[in-house]
Amino acid sequence: MPISDAALWEAIQANDTSAFATLYERYWRRLFTAAYARLPDREACEEIVHDIFLTLWTERARLQIQAFPAYLGAAVRYQAARHQRALSTSPLRYADALDTLSTEADYNHGETQLLGLDLEQRLATALGQLPQRCQEIFLLSRMQHFSNDEIAERLHISRRSVENQLTTALRHLRLTLKCMGVLWIIQNLG
Repeated sequence: MPISDAALWEAIQANDTSAFATLYERYWRRLFTAAYARLPDREACEEIVHDIFLTLWTERARLQIQAFPAYLGAAVRYQAARHQRALSTSPLRYADALDTLSTEADYNHGETQLLGLDLEQRLATALGQLPQRCQEIFLLSRMQHFSNDEIAERLHISRRSVENQLTTALRHLRLTLKCMGVLWIIQNLG
């Protein structure tokens, strides 16, 4: 006749390692299956089961457990949720060598590209509303990184005219694109 969970727990609280081994054999597969249903990562589930049993052993003098299936089920749910939270807050990346580890943050590059394309389209539309000369000066300044003096020399106009045209272009873009907070990007392009 199998020993009851309550009798095993009493023996465990009296430091009986064979009772602990019996309890482990009785529940480890059930705990692993429950963890795997919530978190399909074999290593993580093994670690969760290990942590639960480690806590049972190290806290045996303090814990008061009446129903093992309920206690262990709650422990699995808690540990799996804790593991998922940890994954979502700080993703770990492993590398064989330190120099192969990228310092670039993980981003959704597809979404970033779509947002960039949307921004480019809105910028092109807003620039298209400006006079041709104003567009040309803005593009030379912000996209091709010419200085105001270089633009003035290239277009045979005064430096002051370049500054006025850039002011006009930036004011127009600020008003047109203010909802997207693009002003900062435009003023810092380069």
